[in-house]
Amino acid sequence: MKYPVKIFSQGPRIIELNWPEIISEDVLMEIIVLKNSIENQWHLNITSIYHSYQVLSIQLKEGAPTAEFIAWVKSEIQHPLESHQLPQRWVWTVPVCYDPEVAPSQSKYLEEKNMDLDTLVALHTSQSFLLYFYGFLPGFMYLGGLPEPLHIKRKKIPDRKISQGSVAIGGSQTGIYPVDSPGGWYVVGKTPVLIFENGKINLPFNPGDKIQFAAISQQRYMEIQEGSIHHWEKEPYFG
Repeated sequence: MKYPVKIFSQGPRIIELNWPEIISEDVLMEIIVLKNSIENQWHLNITSIYHSYQVLSIQLKEGAPTAEFIAWVKSEIQHPLESHQLPQRWVWTVPVCYDPEVAPSQSKYLEEKNMDLDTLVALHTSQSFLLYFYGFLPGFMYLGGLPEPLHIKRKKIPDRKISQGSVAIGGSQTGIYPVDSPGGWYVVGKTPVLIFENGKINLPFNPGDKIQFAAISQQRYMEIQEGSIHHWEKEPYFG
């Protein structure tokens, strides 16, 4: 690995791997590659495995050979990352309606930022966002790469309810609320794409993929909601 990785035992069956405290695409790819290798080689011994920006946490099953696993990990992190180890990655286009009638609370953000709607839309759709991991709520994407002019402090008093599909900004991040939830982020738009469908997460996006928001009209928003047109597209990403 390019970056130093520290290994900690959080109890007899929980192993935590820590990368330097930076938010980086290179760090993310090292985490993903090692996570995939662990799942391939040790799936029979793993209860759960998940990651955040800099941490990969593995819970082993009772009776798993912990010492052997740690020795294997120590060996793996000594090797440089090879291009053939990288997973297939995609840029996904997600439609977002920025019409004030669809996202009426958007006005709060524009007022706080002293920004007009056209500038918000232009900046928010100007680049793709790297999906680092899921957390906070099932299906809630932590996306990196928000343009600095869009940054805003989170609300001091969170809203009691932000509706599902709301595209919001908080701090230096943007994301989509997968279900109705309390939240302290500012809503700037809404996607008609259902993240939860029939009680299951309806997302094909994987950490390492990128999300590109595309502005759509209120009419197109309604069409997608009604299921009359396809709702997202993808193309290969060669990062």
